[in-house]
Amino acid sequence: MARTPRLLVLDPVRPEALAELGRDLEVVVRLKPPQDELAALVKEVDPDAVVVRSGVRLTGEVIRSAPRLRVIGRAGSGTDNIDVAVARELGIRVFTLHGVSANAVAELALGLALSVTRNLALADRQIRAGLWRKPELAGPELGGHTLGVVGLGPIGSRLAELARPLRMRVLASVASPTPQRTEELAAEDIELVPLERLLRESDVVCLALPLNDATRHLISGPELAAMGPDAYLVNVARGGVVDEQALYEALSAGVIAGAALDVHAVEGGVSPLAELDNVVLTPHIGATTHDAQHRIGTLLVSRLREELSAAGVLARPLTSEAVK
Repeated sequence: MARTPRLLVLDPVRPEALAELGRDLEVVVRLKPPQDELAALVKEVDPDAVVVRSGVRLTGEVIRSAPRLRVIGRAGSGTDNIDVAVARELGIRVFTLHGVSANAVAELALGLALSVTRNLALADRQIRAGLWRKPELAGPELGGHTLGVVGLGPIGSRLAELARPLRMRVLASVASPTPQRTEELAAEDIELVPLERLLRESDVVCLALPLNDATRHLISGPELAAMGPDAYLVNVARGGVVDEQALYEALSAGVIAGAALDVHAVEGGVSPLAELDNVVLTPHIGATTHDAQHRIGTLLVSRLREELSAAGVLARPLTSEAVK
């Protein structure tokens, strides 16, 4: 009897999507195993496909531990936690669900901007402790101020769209600006500028770009100094885009006014930034909405069907259509 294709799920996926996949695949769920045990786990399970989000790193060693592996799916955006070069070398198909959660992440970015500028997290902590210190909690409005968006993919574009009804001036910086794109964005009231100018002129700087060799520690001491003491930093990109030690020093010394981070250089545990009152921290929940997770689950089923069929693992599509 032919072996049922096996799917190893290493990060949380919507239960309805897993049930749908279980119609045609043997689904093995092992959520967030320790990194030093991952290669042995993958070797033991010997999956045909693996699904991750942001919590697990598929290194070359891990990928090579699965001789049957033909498909790797990232249930979100980016491949910074997947050794794509090794996967490509071994003929393993890698796909992401780029942009599916863009609205959710953009909404969170706006919420983080409001939270850090208006000291909402600090106010909540104080009132729970019986402290009413209203004068200490004053902050700027977003309306009439400048938002600088670094990275104008689906998330950055949606954030710029959300900012305009608040009467925010929007600046943007991208890796490869062209005259045509500059003109197109100008028609949307977005001014495309170099990063140096964006940092100088923005009241709130939001990072919404991929992590790669060119963007690692893109924001460090000099960039934070360029922002100035009244500016705020919001990061919904990847933790590695920011030099967090430099950020800690800048926040402690008043080099910038505050920061709000949904992504972190190290996920799990307590960040040193948690010591500071001018910081808002969330545990990488940008895509964690009911709506986004429904869309991700639906599309994950569809894409796995396509990729496993293309890889010759499934002789036919998965039994039913996408999760309703």
